Amino acid sequence: MPTKVFGWTGLLTLLLLSGCATVKPAAEPPLPVPQGTPAELHRQHLEHLARIEEFYLYARIGIQANGKGSSGSTRWRHNQQGDDISMLSPVGGTVAKIITGPEGVTLTTNDGKLLRANNAESLTQEHLGWRLPLDGLPDWALGRPTKKLAEKVEWDSMGRITRLSQSGWEIAYPEYMEASGYRLPKKINLQSKNLTLKLVIERWEELKHTAVPAASATK
Repeated sequence: MPTKVFGWTGLLTLLLLSGCATVKPAAEPPLPVPQGTPAELHRQHLEHLARIEEFYLYARIGIQANGKGSSGSTRWRHNQQGDDISMLSPVGGTVAKIITGPEGVTLTTNDGKLLRANNAESLTQEHLGWRLPLDGLPDWALGRPTKKLAEKVEWDSMGRITRLSQSGWEIAYPEYMEASGYRLPKKINLQSKNLTLKLVIERWEELKHTAVPAASATK
């Protein structure tokens, strides 16, 4: 009899644990389908994205540079002070950590060596073998052009950019996702001479934006 009681107790414990393990946070309700012409929706979409000032993302990354390929993942925090980017190997080890700020850019290698430069492009080209376009990437990651002139912009029926040509880069957005009330890229393909970067974004977090002026909020 004691053995039987122990068995039922163990079964109940397992059921309780499995029930707890399957509880997931409630999913965000889907955003309403926007109404209007594609051009109108594109303008509204960019105005909405323009409010974002800070973000954190986790993504898988694929790199093709000078005929050689590599892959891994990245954790990237962007705010008004700069960027904090960890480049990780497929097994999760840190390949490089890049930090930008008013005083320049630092890159810490996997063996702890600290390197400095005035810009991320030259630093990553020299020590990683490919150029990370950090001048434009914070905007491109959000699915919007930078303030510089764009050679070409194409968008879909919901106003989201599908293709963008800017600053020597061809950028494609084959898939979007919803996060914190925004429609943001899930897949991004960036291509320039001798370099292709592919990002598959797993999570968008800590999206912080400017406040909507009271007059605009009441319209």
